[in-house]
This record gives sequence, C-alpha cells and structure tokens, in this order.
Amino acid sequence: MFSDTYQRYRKFISIRQFDQAAQLAEEAHFAGDPKNPFWLTRQASALNRGRKYKAAQVAAQQALALDPANPYSLLAMADALKGLGRYEDAITHYREVAAAPKLAAIGQNGWLDSLSALSRWDRVLELLTRWDMASSRRLRWQTKALTALDRNDEALQTAHKWLQAEPDLPEALWLLADLEVRRDGLEAVLKRYGRLAKIASRPPVYKEIYASLCRRAGQPEMALKTYEKLDRGSANPWIQRKQAFALAKSGQEDEAIPMMEELLKDNPKDFYLNSGYQGACRRSGQLDRAIDFYNDLTERHPEEGTLYGWIKRIKKK
Repeated sequence: MFSDTYQRYRKFISIRQFDQAAQLAEEAHFAGDPKNPFWLTRQASALNRGRKYKAAQVAAQQALALDPANPYSLLAMADALKGLGRYEDAITHYREVAAAPKLAAIGQNGWLDSLSALSRWDRVLELLTRWDMASSRRLRWQTKALTALDRNDEALQTAHKWLQAEPDLPEALWLLADLEVRRDGLEAVLKRYGRLAKIASRPPVYKEIYASLCRRAGQPEMALKTYEKLDRGSANPWIQRKQAFALAKSGQEDEAIPMMEELLKDNPKDFYLNSGYQGACRRSGQLDRAIDFYNDLTERHPEEGTLYGWIKRIKKK
C-alpha cells in the first residue's frame, strides 16, 4: 500500500500542482531517511513537470549522490538536462536509463527526443534498427526522421503504415498532411481535406488540419468557419488558440485580442500566443491595453519571469 504522503503527492501531480508536489517531497525527505533518494527523486520529477529544470537538476544531483545507479534518479537528471537544453549530457543519462528493463521505453524515448532536438536524424534511424520496441513507436520515429531528412517517399510509406497501426492518430495525420503538401502541392491537399472534413463520422482532427491548410493558403475566413464548427459545444483551448490566430490574421483584432487574453491567463508561457497578442494590439492601436493586461498577468503569475520581458518589448513599441 502507498503511504498517505505518497497518495497526496500523486494527487498534486494529477491536478498539475507541481510546486506543491515538490514541496511535499522535500518535506518528506527531511522527515524520513536522509540516505534514501526516493523523495529527492520525486521532488526532481515534480520540478521537471513544472519546468523548473535548474532546481530539478539540483534535487536529482542530491539523489544520485546517495545512489549513483538509481535509474529513476538518472531519469530525473536526464529530464532536467534536456529541459535545460543540455542534450548531449541528457543523452548520457538516458543511455543508462534505457539499460534498465522497467524504464527502457522511457529512456529510449528521451534519448530520441534529445537527438531530434540536435537534428541528428541519421542517428535516430540507426538506433531504431538496434532497439526492440513497439511497432507503432518505431513507425512514429521513423516517419519523423525521414520527414526531417526530406526522404519524402519513404516517409509517406511509413506514415501510412503508422496510420494502419493507429488509425486517425492526430500526430500521424498532421505529418501525413505535410508530406502530401510536399508531394502534391497545397491546393490539391486542401481540396482533399476539405472533402474529408465534411464527413461527419471523421474525428475532429480532419477539420483541424483543413482549417490549418486554409490559413496556409491565405483563406483565413474559411479557416474561421471551420474553427467555429469545431469550437461549437466545446471549450478546447487548442481550437480557441487557432481561432484567435485566424481572427487576427483576417483583420478581426478586436475579437482576437480578448480571446488571446483569456488563453494567456491560463498559459502565460506560450511564446507564439504572446507574440501574436502583441502583434494584434500593435496593429489595432491597443498597446496601452496590452501593458495593463500584462501588469495584471504578472500579479496572477508572479513566478513567470518571461512576462517582464514581454512588458519591456511592448513598451519599446
């Protein structure tokens, strides 16, 4: 049975209260056996989830000082290093994690993520030939690597195999649509997904792809109509985000700006949303509104340091 403390920790993680989870883990470590790395590792894991990678690295270092071979502590360190952009160092740790049977799949995935960040796609393909892994996961990485290397015909074949294994999988469909644009041109693929988007039995992702293609084709009004259909009866932040960008692009900044503000209240770290919001405010002559909004946002999220940079940027404009 799990302890009450660990149950509370898991509850904090499940509701995305990562700071509280990290604090609980730190307190549990000091209250328990100081030579046991368990709670230090849990602290590092929670900090990683909250994207506080430097603090996570420190906690993981303390855990590894107690047990240098602990695969869970090694994983926490690898995730922290990856978050800090130290991909080569992260790979060193992911390699050790991948050697642990219980964590092999997680270690492999972190290793491949780090290689992709370094654009070392040939190395990704090499490792895929050596590792024993689930077919769908192998096809996912093969498609991504072949696409990045512009081996489009092979990537298309692999994407189709991936979708046979996991029908209508959004990630695979987005990659497939991009590959089809490369092969057939934007106009042909736009027409194809326009037909697919009208089929009621198809998942919403087909409409999402169609709306995105409309934006790429310079048809923001059609994209907006599609996003409105998708958003009807739901409150999907991802769809609302796309809708806000389409509104701004079509010259409807007065509608886009309040929508972007609501989205930023929940996700102030979103770089593209911040950039799009400032652009919309600048074009519509509402920079004073933006400054007032960011001042309120810093009170709501005082720990989010990037907001002060956005305030400086908009004051310069």
